[in-house]
Formats: sequence, structure tokens, C-alpha cells
Amino acid sequence: MSAEKNPVCIYCKSSKVIKHGQTSTGNKRYRCRNCGKTWVLEKNEAVRPDLSDIAEAYLSGRTCRDLVSVYHSSPLRINQKIREFLEGCPHWEDYLDACVPQHHTRLIYLIGRNFSCMCKGSKANTMFLAMAVDALSTVVLGYEIAAKDSKNLWMQFLDRLNSRGISCETFITNGARHIEEAIQTSYPEATLKITYHKAYRDKELTCCLSRLPVNIKLFNEALKIFEGVKHPNLLHYLNDDGGHKAKEILKSAPEMFAHRLKERLDNKPRVRIDGLGTAFKMRFEKFHMLKDNPNPVINGWIAKWMVNRIEMGFSRLSVYMQLPVATSFKAFSCGNLPVLLQLSQDSPLLKSFIVEIATRALQVPGVNFTCEMKLDKCSLIQYP
Repeated sequence: MSAEKNPVCIYCKSSKVIKHGQTSTGNKRYRCRNCGKTWVLEKNEAVRPDLSDIAEAYLSGRTCRDLVSVYHSSPLRINQKIREFLEGCPHWEDYLDACVPQHHTRLIYLIGRNFSCMCKGSKANTMFLAMAVDALSTVVLGYEIAAKDSKNLWMQFLDRLNSRGISCETFITNGARHIEEAIQTSYPEATLKITYHKAYRDKELTCCLSRLPVNIKLFNEALKIFEGVKHPNLLHYLNDDGGHKAKEILKSAPEMFAHRLKERLDNKPRVRIDGLGTAFKMRFEKFHMLKDNPNPVINGWIAKWMVNRIEMGFSRLSVYMQLPVATSFKAFSCGNLPVLLQLSQDSPLLKSFIVEIATRALQVPGVNFTCEMKLDKCSLIQYP
């Protein structure tokens, strides 16, 4: 005990030593009255969190000042470390192509958002982000950043999607003429729709659920649509060449299906395509790191949104891959591909996964049954 209270000076070996405060990391500092020098007797290293955790927290909405108490550094230094980390992450499109070599999608949303950023030639200091989003999984298939919205931007973007082998039967846009012209050039065989069809489809399903919460005809419609969805990965995972096992799992969960469908209809701004655009707009309005090249930050934000788990237990990327896999932002940042989970066919997680795919497939507009939302013409009501 006395040795701890009165250590000997490490320089002149004098015993005239007093306490001299502590360092920023909590280490005790001593000073020698004889020679005047100070030192730390025992050093305790400050344990800092993984940079991937810091970057993910920042992308989720925390500021650099918020992270000072976590990373034990200045906001400027934290800013620099996060940017360096994000610059070393894979490009989201390359990572997605590595996870899914062949892309099969029936409908793509094309959405765009302005965001605040230092930009030459822009008095308002804004830039534009274009995104192509798969309707079933809400996975961002690709993105393009430019100084402003233009036909050339969408032409370049859609040409790149085409060159990556992403084929699509239908596109939904906001109705802008220059976007539709770009689609007709890059995808001449594709059908064009506007966002109205998405809202109308939600109204159809809300109407059905309000009349009969667990409607067998609506459930059968979901089964039929589920058969039409290309999911070779899931069938291979189940060792189910004919698709019978997947259908049997879905048939055993009508209540779970109705509950999940209602959840998605109730929470659509938060969990679907609307939520993606809104979340981007809200977060990037306050990104002070975007005074410079915005690509690393936007790339990291998109990846985080795609690989993080949602309430059904899997990520959007997992739904797009049609495989129950474990994903994380840290794995993405290291370039590690998702890890396949080995689930038994009676696993609640597997049932939830299949129900999620069927629910989302039923909500895709333009590929399902039509409805006039009139009681006397409703094909889903079972009359005696």
C-alpha cells in the first residue's frame, strides 16, 4: 500500500513524490519535488469501439459531437475517421452483385431526392440522388449522384443498370417526362406506371382486410402470386424443386400472413419505399460531412439501410436474395458476404421469412388482380 501511495521517482529515484492529477484516460499522474518531472506509473489503455460501430451510429443519425463520449476524441477527428472508414467500404452495387449474380425483378421504383451539399454551379448548394428500388424487397439496386436532376442522369443510370444484367418488366416513376424517355431508351419493352398505382393497390388490400381480416380467397390469391415470384434460391434452400414445401409452409400460416399484411399497410411510410426516400431526406439534410465528396457517405447509408434487420427478423437484402441469411453493416464494410442460416422446415423464423415474401408479393402493384372496391362486385367476399 505504501509503495502505491509514495512511489519512487523513476528519473532521480527520490522519494519526494506527490500526486499530480490524472490523464484524460484516467491514469494517475505523479510529480517529483526533487527533479520536477512528471510521469504515469501505470497506463490503462482507453478501449475505443470498433470504427464500423461508430460509422453505423453516425449513419443512423448521431452527430460527431454525440460520439465524443463514445470514441474519446474531438468531433473533427471523429469526422475524419468516419470518412476514411467509409471510403474504404465496398461500393454497394458491387457488393449486391456479389451477393446476387443474377437479378430477377418484376417491378422497379425510380425515385429521386435533392440533398444539401457543396456543389459548384449550384446557388442553393444542393445535389441530386437517383435510386432504383426493387418493389418486392425495397432493396436499392443502384444509385447515381449528380449536380441536378436531368435526362442525361437517368440515361446514364439506366444504361448502367442494364449493363449489370438487371432486367425489369415494369417501372414506376413520379410521371416525369424525362425519366420516362430515359426508360423507353434503355428498356424499350418495359411498361411504365406512376406512383398512383402503388397507393391504389394499398387501398385495395386495406379494403379486403377491413371486410374479412382472414379471407381465404385473399390468402389463395397470395398463394397464386407467390408461385409466380421467381425464387430459385429459396426452393434450392428447401430442396423443393416443385415449390410444394414452400407453399405448404405458407398454407400453415394464414393468421400470420393477415397480421403481417396489416402491419405493412399500417406502417407503410416507415417500412416501405416511402420510408426509404423520407429517411434519406431527413438524414442528409443534416450531414455536415457532405461539404466534400458525398459518395462514401451515401454509399454507406444505403448499405446500412439494406443490411440492417427489420422487424420481421431479416434484412431487405435477405428478402431480395430469397434466402434466410445473417447480414450486418460490419460484414459489408469488410466485404464479407451474408452468412446462410441453417433453419429447419418447421422453424418459426423460416415461416416468418416465407410469409414476408408472400405478403410483399401481394402488395406489388400492377401484377395482381384488379378491384373496383365496390361491395357488390367484390370477388373476395364469400357469400352464403
